[in-house]
Amino acid sequence: MLAVMVVTNHIDGDSRVQKTARSAAEAGWDVVLLGRARGTVREEYPLGPARVVRVPLRMTAQGYRKDNPPRGLAGRLGYRSGEQARMRVDARRALRADLDVERRLLALRGGDLRGRLRVTGLAAADRTRGYWIEARRRLYQRAAAKAAEPGARDRLAAGVGRDGGAWRTQPQLVDFDTAFAPVIAELRPDLLHAHDFDTIGLVTRSALKLRAAGSPVKIVYDAHEYIAGWDRPGDPAFRPAMSAQERKYIPLADGVVTVSDAIADLLAADHRLPVRPTVVCNAPTVAELASGTAEPVPDVRAAAGLGADVPLLVYAGMTAPERGLGTAVAALPDLPDVHLAMVTARNGYVDALVERATALGVGDRLHVLPYVAPDQVVAHLAAGTIGIVTSLHSPNYELSLPSKYYEYLNARLPLVVSDLRTVGAFTRDHGIGEVFPAGDAAAFAAAVRAVLADPSRYTKPYDGDLLARNTWEAQVPALLDLYGRLVS
Repeated sequence: MLAVMVVTNHIDGDSRVQKTARSAAEAGWDVVLLGRARGTVREEYPLGPARVVRVPLRMTAQGYRKDNPPRGLAGRLGYRSGEQARMRVDARRALRADLDVERRLLALRGGDLRGRLRVTGLAAADRTRGYWIEARRRLYQRAAAKAAEPGARDRLAAGVGRDGGAWRTQPQLVDFDTAFAPVIAELRPDLLHAHDFDTIGLVTRSALKLRAAGSPVKIVYDAHEYIAGWDRPGDPAFRPAMSAQERKYIPLADGVVTVSDAIADLLAADHRLPVRPTVVCNAPTVAELASGTAEPVPDVRAAAGLGADVPLLVYAGMTAPERGLGTAVAALPDLPDVHLAMVTARNGYVDALVERATALGVGDRLHVLPYVAPDQVVAHLAAGTIGIVTSLHSPNYELSLPSKYYEYLNARLPLVVSDLRTVGAFTRDHGIGEVFPAGDAAAFAAAVRAVLADPSRYTKPYDGDLLARNTWEAQVPALLDLYGRLVS
């Protein structure tokens, strides 16, 4: 049986899709994990017993829409594209240089009246042309800015119209379909697994085409996030468009998978699903916990240049303002002996945190460390003192345990976490850490001091079966059972 799993990212770094592919292949499925190439050439390589196929995406629709936004009535007086606006500006610049040549030639000829009138006319035409070009360029820019903030009509079209409405505001969906649909047709799978809301439409359309050709392919939709609770900054049409995609196509899925019980309940209620989604949490594998590589595991404490007796807070994963790390940085002055290590990629937000720490006089106690290999994360973090989750309140963050939480758990770290619904409840129920109000630096510092006062109290629950129940291997049977039921 061939299972084709589809994801629109580059696969590298997406632990959930990689683990899903490996586990299904180890269970006897022929698995192809279909994702996006980094370059312009199709790539194929093994991922354990599974096979990865990465195809290039031209992103023609997205590029066109970015350069040719819907213009509206006023915008039609402006340039029709950014390319045309740039061309007109460049052409005028060249003509102005040519006007200097005309003036120089006039001077060489002695400045006759006819020549002076000609150059004067050219200069006047150049000024008029400049005003016209600038006016049309500004009208284009105004239209482009308006298109970046779609109005009610576009949001309505994305939410209740045909796919063309969603594609108007999210043209990358067209590019995904263009790249992946031919490969799916070529592979002719028995089961199609759509990873996340941006693949459910193309996977379902591909499956219907295969069924029309006589292939009884089954569809699994894997909701990595609760899209109804997720906004993309700067793109107000994103959530209604993607929610519409999920709402339209989820009734056609033969099985639904998600990452937490809370999201499963919401999906079942939102879409009136006849069967509650299967929950497969994104926990680490046993191999990750044991660090399956032959390479020595780098120690987070040593990487930060700290001794064994220094209290060390650790954070692992992506960083953004909504992750709330500013709370931890702001608390460091109240925690004079405590250091914070962030295992992450540098970006503007991280740089701002470093500047803030320096301004507070605690820059020497904030350490920004590079990522390690996925199967080394747990062992890397185990040298820390406390694992932290500082995320601010957001509908999506409330509903599941993040990957970093499972990593802290299996590193046997006591925790300090913000009062997100699922994270806070799990931490309290199992007695493995302290919970503080999100965004409250003083409360965060108090929680850290409470854990440091008696860390063994918070690590004792790890002596039971808590860790065994929170590994990827404990999740896989539910996924494989769903697969088996669908193709039996």
